[in-house]
Amino acid sequence: MKKILILILSIIVLSVTLNAQEEKKERTFGYFNRTEAGVGFGLGKFKTDRFDGIQKRVKNDEIIISFNTINGITYKGRVGLGIGIGVEKWQHGLFFPLFGQLYYDVKPKANTFFGSLSLGSAIGKRDSTSFFHQGDGGFMIQIGIGYKMKVFKRLRFYYEVFYKYQAIHSSYRITTSTDSIPLISNPIDYKVPLHFLGFRIGISFY
Repeated sequence: MKKILILILSIIVLSVTLNAQEEKKERTFGYFNRTEAGVGFGLGKFKTDRFDGIQKRVKNDEIIISFNTINGITYKGRVGLGIGIGVEKWQHGLFFPLFGQLYYDVKPKANTFFGSLSLGSAIGKRDSTSFFHQGDGGFMIQIGIGYKMKVFKRLRFYYEVFYKYQAIHSSYRITTSTDSIPLISNPIDYKVPLHFLGFRIGISFY
């Protein structure tokens, strides 16, 4: 009887130990999804195309409305690394960002501040206007600081302030004339660096 009791206790202890180890593994690595929507406002100025040999600097008054979803893995519930895809509606264009994202929670709590960094590229077109020709999306980077709070056990609501850099690649031709050659068409390739400051809200599942 004593041996049976010892065996039962041993099995119980072993089961508890294995469950604790399994829970620890689940806490170490996990899956997350972040779904967010935001708006960004243009900062600073950028150079226009050359018209009649003159190039101006105009205010970046572009407004971006964005929707993103990010999926990835978490480490110990505080560090997340994922891949995101989104859609951005500009006043003068439409882009589809594809990026990698790293975020870090300041404290290992359900309610905490966090920081995020996203690197990638935006696929799409910027429409032509009186200031510039049509352009293609290029390299992008986003840096954000926010706060998240617990809604349910595995659901969080968060809001975030972010800075965004977006490069636009474009090309056009200018025509000049000389005494010996009436018309010369010269191609110009250029990159426009655009800066934005914005705000977003979202929900995340763990």
